[in-house]
Amino acid sequence: MIVSLCATLGLAACGQQITVTLPGGGAGVASRAEAPRGHERLFSPAPHAFRFSQPGEPVRRGAVSERFELRDGDCGGSDCGTARYRAEIRELDRSIKARVGRDIWYGWSFYNDNIGAVTRDTSLGTVFGQWKLEGAQPPAFRIVHIPAGSGDWASCDPAICARSAEPADVVVELEDMRVSRGWGAAQNFGNICKLFSMEQNRGRWVDLVVNTNFSAGPDGYLRVWVNGDLKCNYAGPLVSLQSLADGATRPGNRRGIFASYTERWAQSRGTAPKPTMIVHYDEFLVGRSREDVDTRLREAAGQRPKD
Repeated sequence: MIVSLCATLGLAACGQQITVTLPGGGAGVASRAEAPRGHERLFSPAPHAFRFSQPGEPVRRGAVSERFELRDGDCGGSDCGTARYRAEIRELDRSIKARVGRDIWYGWSFYNDNIGAVTRDTSLGTVFGQWKLEGAQPPAFRIVHIPAGSGDWASCDPAICARSAEPADVVVELEDMRVSRGWGAAQNFGNICKLFSMEQNRGRWVDLVVNTNFSAGPDGYLRVWVNGDLKCNYAGPLVSLQSLADGATRPGNRRGIFASYTERWAQSRGTAPKPTMIVHYDEFLVGRSREDVDTRLREAAGQRPKD
């Protein structure tokens, strides 16, 4: 059965539809939103993987936020049978505004509902946002939750890595450059900037702004603000020539919860169930200036929420 969300979630969800299949193949009572407008689910078929928030759940601005939940055993498509699983959505090709070599801004708010610090043994390589070109190329960059105390943030190459003594464990990783250039310990394995602490921000909204040009040359840049403070100011290439070889030019966003590597958990915990993770995203915007996308600036200027 296909039904509108307007009646249950208000005007903010109008235009979205939900499809529900009951055991045995029949259609039944609506229980999930497929994806926000201009997006689709990515290997995330579980009903709980994505939905809009319900009354009483965290919302940064406006009426609703995007809620993601990842449970042990969830998988879809080619993720099944591998060391990864996810609750994630991605931009549809027709919705992608970014182009390689062109300035662009992103802004959104992130809410950690129940995720704490992780160790090397309990880390799932969890990604909370990634930007990648079409095809099988590695992401240009992604936001990753790393084990507490991991990485060489004291002596890594300052041309690549922003040295820091902060206890933050949510970082920016240049995955395409790491893979294509073989970045190792000296380059902090592509982890270039610390953003914030997952544990310290449990139950709090974190406002993020990203400015980049997805360049494959030395004129590239990536800047990230967290709650108004500049936390990352990288200068250099973000996209490899290998990734451009097939003619891909449009970096699309994926967001949600992506457990990208579960082998360490399996080695240390065996078949013990992995923890359920819940996060919210709100006010995800793409624009040509900071004023277009910055949640705090838009709020101060009296602009309407996205929804």
